Amino acid sequence: MKPLLYALLVITLVLPLAAQNVNPFDYVYRQTTFDEAAATRQLEAGTSSIRGTVFAKDSKALVKAFNLSKNHAAYKGTIVTLIPYSTYLAEWLALQTKVQKKASLQKAALSHEASSYRIQTKVIDEKGNFEFRDLKPGKYYLYAEVLFMKAGTILHQTGSIDTVHAASGQILASTPTYTGEGYAVDVTKATSTIVEITGEGQVVVAKVTGQ
Repeated sequence: MKPLLYALLVITLVLPLAAQNVNPFDYVYRQTTFDEAAATRQLEAGTSSIRGTVFAKDSKALVKAFNLSKNHAAYKGTIVTLIPYSTYLAEWLALQTKVQKKASLQKAALSHEASSYRIQTKVIDEKGNFEFRDLKPGKYYLYAEVLFMKAGTILHQTGSIDTVHAASGQILASTPTYTGEGYAVDVTKATSTIVEITGEGQVVVAKVTGQ
């Protein structure tokens, strides 16, 4: 399906349903059983920590075309979520990648039990810094949504200036003229990473980012 046609289909189907508070998405779940006991043990208090930054990257094409900032740090107060990494979570991430490649309304979903085993913190400054404390050794999946504004100017050709030969009236050259139109739009991008703590008392530095 062509991207424009798919976008129009989503707008046609999703917006009327959203107005009726009806969820249009088809949620797909993994068949693997979630291990609640292992998740409980993983989230017990430890002596290690994860600290780092959250930021989103703009596409290279947009950065070059509109002179945009390459990186956008998460705003102060942005929620960062930590979930114990497991076989169940690994299969969910693989399913998420698979359904995102399809032009459909499918979404990969965590079970209620799996999504409840998490810790959340907040970005503490305008540079996107955050920290999780009192963690045990193990692997963790970190996730955050970064909101930022894109602003710039788009040039539209509105006419041209012709250079005309005085005697013959022939057009020798034509120079286009442009009018600038400013724009600003809010953008939300998902960012994530997988972090491993290998020992007690360790401080791991992480970058939670996404394209």
